[in-house]
Amino acid sequence: MSQTNRIWLALFSIVLLVAYLSLRGKTWGISQTLGDAMGCRWILVCRGIDLNDTDIPREVSDVLEHWEKVMSTWRADSDLSRYNRGEPASPDLQRVLALAEAMRAATDGAFDERVLEHVHHAGYAPEGKGVDLSAIGKGFAADRVAEHLRARGINDFLFQLAGETIAGDEAWDVGIEAPDPATRTVTKKIRLQNRAMATSGNYRQFEKTERGIVSHIIDPRTGEPVIRPFSVVTVIANDCATADAWATALFVSGKKDAPPSIEVWWQE
Repeated sequence: MSQTNRIWLALFSIVLLVAYLSLRGKTWGISQTLGDAMGCRWILVCRGIDLNDTDIPREVSDVLEHWEKVMSTWRADSDLSRYNRGEPASPDLQRVLALAEAMRAATDGAFDERVLEHVHHAGYAPEGKGVDLSAIGKGFAADRVAEHLRARGINDFLFQLAGETIAGDEAWDVGIEAPDPATRTVTKKIRLQNRAMATSGNYRQFEKTERGIVSHIIDPRTGEPVIRPFSVVTVIANDCATADAWATALFVSGKKDAPPSIEVWWQE
């Protein structure tokens, strides 16, 4: 399986409700653009601006390309790959590593970036030892895109990178899929405004075994994939990296509660 298909299947767990808006005639001033980065599809939707008349699509691609060069485990020349081979971390990589270390402490180790070897043994990363930032990297990159949009004066937007979503100053409707591998049914609608959302689930990439549903998500405390009936956890936080890391941590731990600064929904 190609890298693109592997990551796309693993992370495609929410659906933007652009169609929801369109079907109800609420398309005034809405423009969208999309592309591919970090092995998956991204989409940007804005109100009050025609994205096709701007350099924004190229700029978003440039932002994502930059951070992929920083955090990718699949690119031998990335900052992270060089770091895992013993070279010093670049300033940009240091930013992500510091956040990952803070999330490891906050989640009591349910999130842990030091799992590259375990992820490789499970079949979802190249060979190597050290750090894998896949459980926080896309959320971090989405935050950087949002920063860039605001710096360009664009504040009414919804941006999604795989399963990580962040909204600007105005409200947008986002749908969450049921944890059913046979369907793509949206069962819950969430209104995002100045917040970010991420999901973690086991119903798109899994293996059925005698032990149960073996997911692509690694429990860093055991080094083994999480085994749990089909389920998904959705986290809303002030930034996408935090939502991303907490979604993984809660799926690993199975906990239903979390810090008051984030909102959590489970579907099983």
